[in-house]
Amino acid sequence: MSHDDTSPTDGESTSDYTLPRRGALALLGAGIVGLGTGSASAAQNGDNGNQPWYDWGSDVDAHENALQNLGSLSMAGTDAAVSEFTGDNLSVTDGTLNASGGVPGSVHIVTEYPGETLDQKIENVLDALPGGDDIPNQQPGHRIVVPAPDPDDPAAADGLPAWRVESPIVIDDNTGKLVFDMGWTLIYATDTIESFFVLGPDEKTENITLNGGMFYAKENLERSFIDIQGVGHMHVSRMYLQNLEGRNTVPAGIRLADYHGSSELTIHDTEVTGCRDGFLAEHGSDDVPYGPAFDLDIYNWRGGGGEHSIRIDGGATINLDSIQCGGHPLQSVSESIVKLENSVTSTRKVSISNVRERHNAMEYHSGVTVADVTDGDGDRHDGVYIQNVDCYNAEVGTDIEYVTYFDQQNVRPAPEIGGDAAGSTRWFDDGTQRHETSQSHAFHAGDGDGPSLVVGESDVEVPGAGNGAILTTPDGSSEYRVRVDNDGSLVTEPVEGGGDTRAGIVDSFEGGDLSAYDGATDAYVVNSDPPVGDGDLSLKNTSGGTAIITSTDGLPRYPQSGDTFAAAAARTETTSNLGIAFGVQDAQNFYFARIYPEGDSDRLQLYKREDGDYTQLAESSLSVETGVLYDLVIDWASLGSINVTLRGPDGSDLGSVTASDETFEDGGIGVRSTGALDNVRIL
Repeated sequence: MSHDDTSPTDGESTSDYTLPRRGALALLGAGIVGLGTGSASAAQNGDNGNQPWYDWGSDVDAHENALQNLGSLSMAGTDAAVSEFTGDNLSVTDGTLNASGGVPGSVHIVTEYPGETLDQKIENVLDALPGGDDIPNQQPGHRIVVPAPDPDDPAAADGLPAWRVESPIVIDDNTGKLVFDMGWTLIYATDTIESFFVLGPDEKTENITLNGGMFYAKENLERSFIDIQGVGHMHVSRMYLQNLEGRNTVPAGIRLADYHGSSELTIHDTEVTGCRDGFLAEHGSDDVPYGPAFDLDIYNWRGGGGEHSIRIDGGATINLDSIQCGGHPLQSVSESIVKLENSVTSTRKVSISNVRERHNAMEYHSGVTVADVTDGDGDRHDGVYIQNVDCYNAEVGTDIEYVTYFDQQNVRPAPEIGGDAAGSTRWFDDGTQRHETSQSHAFHAGDGDGPSLVVGESDVEVPGAGNGAILTTPDGSSEYRVRVDNDGSLVTEPVEGGGDTRAGIVDSFEGGDLSAYDGATDAYVVNSDPPVGDGDLSLKNTSGGTAIITSTDGLPRYPQSGDTFAAAAARTETTSNLGIAFGVQDAQNFYFARIYPEGDSDRLQLYKREDGDYTQLAESSLSVETGVLYDLVIDWASLGSINVTLRGPDGSDLGSVTASDETFEDGGIGVRSTGALDNVRIL
């Protein structure tokens, strides 16, 4: 009896395994001997490296266990024919022993499929998956197993227990819900190719898992090892991707270039060496709304060998944890371990923790860089949270610029903060803990609606007032900015133009005019007639018509995406509508929230006007009274969520509407017909 063993690596058990379902044992002769009793001896073929190939030279005693991974089995005996074998899954047909069951039909072992290369074998697997006109995607739940190849397999690399790949393995046409189980199988690019795996080139595919595999290239990958162009719910785990020759000769280890709206990508326990960017997320199409990295999680990642370990150009809801580089030159970085960019869209809601070098072979810039690559023309990064960065060979621990809000702690070496970043940093410097804020940390007096002071790098200021605090003369006729110069001198400067400089106030119309507004200003007056919500004056509509007025410049501040703001508005005898416009680009483009009478009830409505056309985003029913000031509270969240709540004079919630729209992210304020308006303020 001879046995060609294709078992896993040394040390793994060979029991409790049935014959492969496609396997067949050719029976020659009769008088089966040795399967139940006797013993066996084997000699290992030493010409195949560490892979154990055995030639059996005598009887086999299975000791009531199944024989595992039989390639072929020949037997010889008496002249009597074999008619039956014991075992529920064994049968003899025309001298052939057949084994049924054992391996589910959803498990596909590539060695059982034809192909001159591994990519051809997997293509044949995908072609064989159940599907058809009645199933829009191929049947889910299939596992594609890639074991080490038999050296005699035509798809095996010459002289190595490894597979050859000469064309990308493409998962497209919404072929989803597949698991690739590759263990520690060696897979080589033996020709110049773009990538080993390409996912979603034609449309977004779903639920793909790549588990294991040791992939090698020799300066012959033009794009990446793994190229993701459109995927939902994908896991990458325990992969090893190595460029064997040269730094920066492979653009990326894993490339996420989103063309179809990718989301829910998780990568863990994976290592990349010798690539310019270990992981790269970049725009494949400008039509992707959130950026390429949307719901991205990477943890326990070791990557380098070029400029960055991880580089992400735009995205939202990103979590990076336990990110390392270094260890040897092929895993060192020359610029930054993690870099966030904003060429088309910025990154938002990013959490980065435990960034370290093991031993970087060269000096480099930073552990984490949050960069503006648009010279101030692009979107600001928003919400970047960093902790535990320890990079001995870096110039700076972190380099933060052009960020609406950040918070970081435990950074070594000391961080570098640009003038366009707002946030807080805690780090140790020469054994002393430092806490530095940039354009942040307001200390409020009273219940939070009153004045506030903001501690800056070199002064204390009232928000919107510039450097220094604003003081008003006793008669209210003039205002002065008071600050301390760098030499310690007290400087007093007159403030031109007056205006309301209280913290958070957008406009309470205490200036008495509409000089900051454009449009149908002759349809409105600012006076002390009731209703008045703050101070002595408020805005009223005198025409009863639509009368759009807008302000995009001249007020101390304007709400933007990420803010919650409020406005006091009322219905009057002249005008039955009440509301406010925000995100104003011009008179043809803005959002507005309003109360509108309809029949016997009132409607709380949220609208968008774009290029002069109106679109209703949300509506609900409620009731308001004439001459009563109500608060319209607008939570204008990041990523497009807008919630409008109407509150009564006692602060109770009377109704709300919610919509999602990202057409405008900032802009001015205004009104499109309102009885009265007052006390517009950011909360």
